[in-house]
Amino acid sequence: MSGARALAVAAVVTALAAALAGGAGAADGGRLQITIGSVLATDGGQPEFDHRLVAMKPQFDSLFRYSSYRLMKEDTRTVGWGEGAGFEIPGGRYLVVTPKELRDSKVAMSVMLLEGGRPLVDTSVALRNHGVLLLGGPKQQEGVLIISIGAEAE
Repeated sequence: MSGARALAVAAVVTALAAALAGGAGAADGGRLQITIGSVLATDGGQPEFDHRLVAMKPQFDSLFRYSSYRLMKEDTRTVGWGEGAGFEIPGGRYLVVTPKELRDSKVAMSVMLLEGGRPLVDTSVALRNHGVLLLGGPKQQEGVLIISIGAEAE
């Protein structure tokens, strides 16, 4: 996706995500730190586990069966409740995360993954505060891309 088209798609998706989250019951005006990681998972060759992912190794081992995991990109943003945050993902994809509320130590958010302007994933999730959600997904190079979504309410 070209830079101008990616920005246009990002603006439309961010506006849509913010509108959808509008009345969602934000948490006392606080902010949320969102961290997105793009991990390339592959099989074959020499097994490898990127040392930057070591805290999530038990999750990777229990959910996936690849021999190698490499962090390709990581990005962190701090946003207000109901604000959409956009992240470029390898392979020409774009991820929009909109936090909705913090309730019972769980962060509710909407997640939309786009490729070429069309949604691949459009869902709502809840994860524990200071937790990480792994989203296994699209083919990337010789493996698959696993997207980690971390959330920490301030």
